[in-house]
Amino acid sequence: MPHDIFISYSSKDKEKADQLSELLTSAGLAVWIDQSGIDLATSWSGEIVDAIEGCKAFVVLLSPNSIESHNVIKEVSLAAEKKKKILPIDLEPVALSRDLQYHLAGIQRAPIMNIDTIIRALGKLGLQATQAPTLKLVKESDSRKSLMILPFQDLSPTGDNSWFADGIVSELIQALSNVKSLLVTDAQTTKDFKRYQGTLPNYAKEMRVRYFVEGDVRKFGDQIKVNSRLLDIETGDHLWQDSLKGTMDDIFDIQETVAKKVVDGLHIILTKEEEEKVAKKPTENAEAYELYLKGNEYYIRTTRSDYDRALLLYEEALRLDSGFTDMHLQIANTSLEYYRTYSRDEKWITKASDNIAKAESVLGESARVYWIRSNLVRCLGKYEEALHLAKLAAKLAPDYALAYDAIGFACSALGRKEESVDARKKLVQLRENDRSAHFSYLIALNELGDNSRLSEAARNALPIFERYLRLTPEDVNARVQYAGILGWAGDHGQLLLELERIEEMEGLDAAALFNLACVFLHEGKNKNGLSLLRKSVERGFRDIETFRRDPDLDQLRNLPEFEEMVKELEKKIAKEKNV
Repeated sequence: MPHDIFISYSSKDKEKADQLSELLTSAGLAVWIDQSGIDLATSWSGEIVDAIEGCKAFVVLLSPNSIESHNVIKEVSLAAEKKKKILPIDLEPVALSRDLQYHLAGIQRAPIMNIDTIIRALGKLGLQATQAPTLKLVKESDSRKSLMILPFQDLSPTGDNSWFADGIVSELIQALSNVKSLLVTDAQTTKDFKRYQGTLPNYAKEMRVRYFVEGDVRKFGDQIKVNSRLLDIETGDHLWQDSLKGTMDDIFDIQETVAKKVVDGLHIILTKEEEEKVAKKPTENAEAYELYLKGNEYYIRTTRSDYDRALLLYEEALRLDSGFTDMHLQIANTSLEYYRTYSRDEKWITKASDNIAKAESVLGESARVYWIRSNLVRCLGKYEEALHLAKLAAKLAPDYALAYDAIGFACSALGRKEESVDARKKLVQLRENDRSAHFSYLIALNELGDNSRLSEAARNALPIFERYLRLTPEDVNARVQYAGILGWAGDHGQLLLELERIEEMEGLDAAALFNLACVFLHEGKNKNGLSLLRKSVERGFRDIETFRRDPDLDQLRNLPEFEEMVKELEKKIAKEKNV
């Protein structure tokens, strides 16, 4: 009887083979798998030969066990002889035996842990899944419980307190991220959820999340009410739900209560250090905290006027509580963003430096202080010092993702490309579902010119971007990055389709235009690339170092048009520096 897929495996890998068979079957694909295990002497029979003959695609699971299996080798040989479409899947990284090298040479291998990549690879072989596979929501190797804090609704009578609702969610994410037994979805993904139009069960399946905290906030004057509940999406049960009332003076106790109820509802026992971090208050002054939350709402909008508003609110918060140390770091960070993006006036460097010094006088050695100092000196072109400070941050806090981000930037600026790749790789390991982390890693590999690793990393990143774009298809900037990844992965057919889709969309910002230009240049379309680079500068792109360093622009460097564009950009930066 014909089947879509034949799975070849060693009997020692039977458990993983069965799991893959179940996943593919749940995706609507017909699978043939030998239930006895092909290493058994009686297993290699006419039935297997017929199954290989009748399959549309041949999947072989590669492991130290299978490369030593004579029957696996025979099956692969027969599939190759019958010109079957073959997909090798790595149960773990392994060097092929000489016999398997002959038949599998040049065929890309997919990792077993990424079902999205496997479904995509099968699609290229002509086998289209009819539905999303029924996935385990947590990886076998990850004992942590997956949790997402959903955006809280603002149900205030005035309807203008979304900043307060978002602030509570952000603080909960930060507090619960300190619990090692939890795999907490990052704040950016929570913000992205606001644009999602589908059902929560479908979202949970896509994002591999089992537990969700839902809630709403009512704020009127000084009075606040926070309703929250913990949902187990697999069972559909609310593990708890509660309503807490008070004034702004009670906000810290309310946030701590919600965080502890999440932990209790998931039956997690905290260490003493985790308890302290969950209960830590940024300030004792509720009014200063309210200004801080309002300031954050402006900061994330990243416009010049919003940075101005954020800084005014942060400084007022400091006036109310001079011991609100995080405010010094927030002011310093906002000042550096202002300097990088809108004005090269040295006053922003001075402002950042003064506030870092004040924070350091209280905090002493701190990973976050070292990280922001690294950013400061990097703005001044002191890349060796920036690298030293970023490494100190990583040494103090080995799991502090931003430290590796800073190491990557500094190494890239110093031309230490392999070290930049290593730092970005560590960043991806710490934030495996973070799109920006993956894209930074890909850029570092592209700068290094390691096309083999670049192609592999691109294929690993594609499912993350595809999952996100299925949920928020209108995000044009993410689509531009996705197009670039398709090019690096070698999927030029899909890339052309994606470029057609992007050209019909509006709203590309300066960075997206620059990235799109690089995609066209990578594909050899210099005219399109030059036009898009010019538009990116017109819309505010000012990263002159990227213009000088990005390898995708190498083919333009001797062109008069490009040289003139760089000179114009330098003039714009010089002029804005004095504004």
